[in-house]
Amino acid sequence: MKSFASAAHAMNVPPSVVSRVISALEADLKCALFNRSTRKLALTEGGAAYYGRCRQLLIELEESDSLARKDSTQASGTLRIGCHPAFRMVLGRGLGAFRIANPEVDVELVVTNSPASLLNEGLDVVLMVGRVADSSFIATQLGWTSLITCAAPSYLDRHGRPREPHDLRSHAAVIPGRRDEDPFTRWTFAKRAKRQTVVLRVAVVVRDGVGLTDAAIGEAGVAQIYDMSARPHLKKKELEQLLVDWSSKRQPIYAVFPSRRNVPAKVRVFMTFARRLLLDQGKSEVDP
Repeated sequence: MKSFASAAHAMNVPPSVVSRVISALEADLKCALFNRSTRKLALTEGGAAYYGRCRQLLIELEESDSLARKDSTQASGTLRIGCHPAFRMVLGRGLGAFRIANPEVDVELVVTNSPASLLNEGLDVVLMVGRVADSSFIATQLGWTSLITCAAPSYLDRHGRPREPHDLRSHAAVIPGRRDEDPFTRWTFAKRAKRQTVVLRVAVVVRDGVGLTDAAIGEAGVAQIYDMSARPHLKKKELEQLLVDWSSKRQPIYAVFPSRRNVPAKVRVFMTFARRLLLDQGKSEVDP
């Protein structure tokens, strides 16, 4: 454009509007952007630098808009996942298949069962066990999981196999939390109309559940492990299930994310993948 008049024509506005806008911008910047004469209009050195920088910013803005639109329709970018310790092995072994299906998505995995990690650690989604107490987050239930009471066969060969829950009182227990918290030190079992609650002799505390399965396999004692984590080791006979006729509390499995609005495609495809992973491997039960 060689004149304000031609620029105004291209934008379909009066030339006086363009002139006023440029004058106001120069006054705000305290810098002359154009050298004006009756026959010629040219950028000053400062005006050329300003134009070049603004043009680059507009290009970057367009690229950012394009990436944002792509993110909402095509799974791409880095997906930051938090997962309950019980999901660690199952999810870790499934990530290869997830990336084959979504090659534009890179993954960062953090072991946590706290929805607060969405904000504290900048996670996109948390795969957790248990009810979601904070209503400010969005939670989608993926299924259910149950606790299995088990121990290493070699440990049971030495210490005996309990026939009823009360028999556990003579065994060492491995727990995933504090000794003074009842949910970890009192195990409740049900068998039709019968219920038994056992106060345990805690031998090993594995904080936050990380390493709970390893400690049980290592003969540290009897543990209650979520089925999704225990079943592969039961199949390999590294663990043995106890009190098969007695059931323990089952818990819901949730995918938790910050907002239902504008959920990125990478999160949507992960939720679909996680649900299928749990069902295909028989690690969760889904209500009809």
